[in-house]
Amino acid sequence: MIKIAPLAVSTLVACCLWGGSAFAQNCSGAPIYFNSEIAEVEGAMTVKAGKGCAFNISGIPGAIKETVISQQPRIGKAGVQGLAPYYVAKPGYQGSDEFAYTFIGTGQYGGPMRVTIKRTITVVP
Repeated sequence: MIKIAPLAVSTLVACCLWGGSAFAQNCSGAPIYFNSEIAEVEGAMTVKAGKGCAFNISGIPGAIKETVISQQPRIGKAGVQGLAPYYVAKPGYQGSDEFAYTFIGTGQYGGPMRVTIKRTITVVP
């Protein structure tokens, strides 16, 4: 029988696009993986001009208490609804943009959790 260390498995976390099929048609990007409750990671994605994407965190061991936009985009708009950050590309714009959001909370063992995700965005027509 193979035993897997619970900490190693439980701290492997994926941050994925969140939303219904309408969001899936307007955004694309690979999940972002990190293995610590204190992390700064980056990921690329593509968004259609004038459309938006919402993001959520999946599988993190602990409790998210707050989500903040830690770097505002230069061109589009970003915000937080509930605990889910979102990005909306400027209508008619085509090119690059970037922003970052941070999930803040308590890890599964009671320590601090602060995960910052920087998104490099390509806006397409």
